[in-house]
Amino acid sequence: MAQGVVSDNWSLQDISSLLVSGMDDSSADEIIVKDKSYSYNPISFASVQTEALFDFITDLVLRDEILVDKSFTHAWTASNSPILKAKEQGVVRSYPFLNESEKLALPKSRIIEHMCSNESLKKSHQENITSWKETQQVTHPLLSATMWGGAGMCARSFVYEKSYTPHPLRKRFFVNSGFMLPAGDALHQVTSFLNDEQMKVSKKIYGIDSLYSLFINMPAIPLRVIQDSSSIPQLIEVALEMRNDFLNLREWLKQFQNALSNDDINEINNYRKQLDSVSQNVSAKIGLGATGKPVTMEAGMGIFKIATQVNPINALKNQFGVRATLNKLIFGSNGKPEMKKFVKMFDQHNTSIGYDIERHFTKNT
Repeated sequence: MAQGVVSDNWSLQDISSLLVSGMDDSSADEIIVKDKSYSYNPISFASVQTEALFDFITDLVLRDEILVDKSFTHAWTASNSPILKAKEQGVVRSYPFLNESEKLALPKSRIIEHMCSNESLKKSHQENITSWKETQQVTHPLLSATMWGGAGMCARSFVYEKSYTPHPLRKRFFVNSGFMLPAGDALHQVTSFLNDEQMKVSKKIYGIDSLYSLFINMPAIPLRVIQDSSSIPQLIEVALEMRNDFLNLREWLKQFQNALSNDDINEINNYRKQLDSVSQNVSAKIGLGATGKPVTMEAGMGIFKIATQVNPINALKNQFGVRATLNKLIFGSNGKPEMKKFVKMFDQHNTSIGYDIERHFTKNT
């Protein structure tokens, strides 16, 4: 079974705008859900576009296919977008989900019920339903696009048993409203693992200080793509070429996904053990024991002894196959030079927009 993912045309629209028209200083509105109400919080639109691009590049390299709803591809296909190359190669594929809209109706309705976590959201959503029936327009457009549209995409994911990569604003709304996506996605598990391991390495390198504690934490695959790209159009071209470099990892992810989909506990445990092996190897390389404490074991002869925690068998296993690939991604770079290179491509180095994007991908140790 192909390791596919359902993606938002909204994301591809914003990515296409970024790649074709560049960055500007406009803002997007994040929906904040709190207690009995919700509100809108302005955030950098260029940062939202960049996050969508990085999510898309990760899927482009490590998924077999990316499915988008055929009814709404016009949002980005008319823009001469570099993403069209991925569509031409069959990696991005339009699918007529709405041809079977009756299958989506009930799941979408139940998902909306879960997303409407307070009375204010319920009231605004009902106003959108009423105004749409009467005028074919909605009273609260952003809420409609984020929640109503997001519920529709979650229904597609559920009915067609595919993972879902939501638009960054939908992603934030899901978290803020308490609506969680299913945990059984192999790629999301591995990207979260890579992120955690990169953070572990950064903590060891930079230390933990109450003031000087920020560092760039870019996703591993976009980081590699930026390293090999010299211009904006090349970002998609390089990502497509890089699919060959990560063919073995993509096949490994497919098998991991099959185990998760079949709820095969023994097989899932096997893949998790491989990730644990990589984590142990990373800890050994940076001088941490299994519990994150400095190593204390000694090896050597006479007075020539060195502290070490290396398990020779595990170290050997991590020199080959998927484990070696994951190690390279973790130790490849801290992301700072790649982030600077990325914003320079858009002529935003040392600008307020460049600053916003850098802070967007900055973590606190």
